[in-house]
Amino acid sequence: IASLPPHFIRGYGSPQRQKGLFILSQYGKSKMAEIKDESSKEKDEVIVRMSVREWEYFKDIDVVTKYKEGFETLTPKQQDYTVKHLRDSVGIEFIAGLLFTFIIMVWCLFMDAPLKELADPSNTPIDERAPWYFIGLQELLIYFDPWLAGVVLPSILLVGLLLVPFIDPNKETGIGRYTFRDRPVAVSIFGFGFAMWYILIIIGQFFRGTARMFFWPWEDKSVLKDMPIIEMVNFPIAGGFAFFILYFGIGVIVPQFIFKNFCKTLGVVRYYIFISLFLIMLLIPIKIFLRYVFDVKYILSLQIFNTVLSF
Repeated sequence: IASLPPHFIRGYGSPQRQKGLFILSQYGKSKMAEIKDESSKEKDEVIVRMSVREWEYFKDIDVVTKYKEGFETLTPKQQDYTVKHLRDSVGIEFIAGLLFTFIIMVWCLFMDAPLKELADPSNTPIDERAPWYFIGLQELLIYFDPWLAGVVLPSILLVGLLLVPFIDPNKETGIGRYTFRDRPVAVSIFGFGFAMWYILIIIGQFFRGTARMFFWPWEDKSVLKDMPIIEMVNFPIAGGFAFFILYFGIGVIVPQFIFKNFCKTLGVVRYYIFISLFLIMLLIPIKIFLRYVFDVKYILSLQIFNTVLSF
């Protein structure tokens, strides 16, 4: 797929059609030149897209001749410039899939499934550990009430991690590129949330023992530890409201002055969605810190009718 300079596609109708120009090569008219936008800092080139209408407009032009004329004006480095697309990766993905399937088959042949003995009707075991894919939720239950740890927080985390790459509109980089250099904010926040979730799983799997107590790897998890009785404290209602007002107020306002260009690029709607999800995600490590350092059980606890909502 050759990268063509802007002068090659100028003069073909309106600017909209120029941007949507589809260039066919002499190789069976089957290749598309995918070129970056003119605003790109890397190359002064144009994104090539095409619709059915534009194809009807351009199909009668002697594209092959124009292609050859434009190609001859390129430097050797520009002539060798190619863009990876789906067809280039299909073979690699297929081989990777076969290799992964083979590894799973070998694993299944030589490793026993983690099945327990037959159930005894006269004995009900106390299984304190959830499967590994639920251990993260189980770990959150230590710090939050079930309605938060089991429903609200996981839903917000999943939605937030899915939306972060799409909220960051990096027009210079383009669509589909999510390297750290191109999108540092999106990649950093996604990585932070992803790492936080796996840290909870690792703690629940390797550092929790009997009665969900914390054990170091060299300690015997089958023996109950002598834990001092700690009296948990709650924030007063006024203090809880003040905490959340200050937390979200400062968290929403301050970044607008520190990261002016970033906030301006996002726009009002995207910024508030982004910062709200980010602040909610940060509340999880903050609450864990308050629990371990200051023995805080709830930041805010409200009784609404017959229901107590606590965070």
